[in-house]
Order: sequence, then structure tokens, then C-alpha cells
Amino acid sequence: MTYPVIEPRDEQSSESAGRVVGTFFAFVFLIGGFVLFGLSFSGDETVSWTFLGAIASITLAFMIPTTILPAIEGE
Repeated sequence: MTYPVIEPRDEQSSESAGRVVGTFFAFVFLIGGFVLFGLSFSGDETVSWTFLGAIASITLAFMIPTTILPAIEGE
């Protein structure tokens, strides 16, 4: 018995590459947010700016896979 061979389309490879890049940047923003939170609780002069940067970074980390990438891909 023979089975049909399904060849991958070009669209699938570009979608998976986009998801990998999106996941990488989301991970970088999440780690950066945690680092900024750590710096904001240990410093004296720039506490408010690093705290706001940490909130913005973690917000962007969650926005990339849930909002930005689906809007770009047209889902």
C-alpha cells in the first residue's frame, strides 16, 4: 500500500519562521522586563523609569504572540 507524499508549501515555512522570530523576541522582552524589575528595586535614582520600562517590556512580550503577530499574518 502506498501513501501519498505531502510536500510542504512555502507558506508553511515562512509562518513557522515568523513564529520562531516572534517567540524569540517575546522571550527577550520578558527576560529584559525581569531584569529591569530587578534593577528598579535595587537603585535609587532611576527607580520610576526602570519600573515603567519593565512594565512596558513585559507588556510587549505578551502582545507579540497574542496581538501583533496574528494581526500581521491576517488571522
